[in-house]
Amino acid sequence: MSSLFKYSVFLLLSVFSLVLMLSVSTNLIAAELNINKSKECIKCHKRNGMMRGVHGNDALDIRCQDCHGEKQGHPRQASNLIGFSDSSAVKPRTQVQACLQCHDHFRLFEHDWSHAVHSDKVNCASCHQLHSTTDSMVDLLATKRSQLCSRCHSVEK
Repeated sequence: MSSLFKYSVFLLLSVFSLVLMLSVSTNLIAAELNINKSKECIKCHKRNGMMRGVHGNDALDIRCQDCHGEKQGHPRQASNLIGFSDSSAVKPRTQVQACLQCHDHFRLFEHDWSHAVHSDKVNCASCHQLHSTTDSMVDLLATKRSQLCSRCHSVEK
């Protein structure tokens, strides 16, 4: 299968999912997903921990721990939990490695060159929305995505 075909199928499924989600309350859907029934995490992280997007798909059978790691002593004691953001104490390389447990690095590179260039310097959450219903990066045209580079890179004229 060509990359164009795969992208077209992905885009079509994304649009279909968006229409479906707009017709039903996203909070209602999110509460019904298996990942959001984790009493261990959701009891404290209702506001910022609810998984609404692609990663919340029950067919993937993802648990919070699959991405963030085991809770160990969290929240009262030290832990090695992985936070996904620019402000996280966890290095971008470690954050990206957590994502690459499921996402194929070569496929990401085929889709957009920036995945290869930034893979150990910038975390995925710098560009992608991981818990939200939609990821705005998926819907952006390549030219618009390239314009976002100026958030970190200055353009010399």
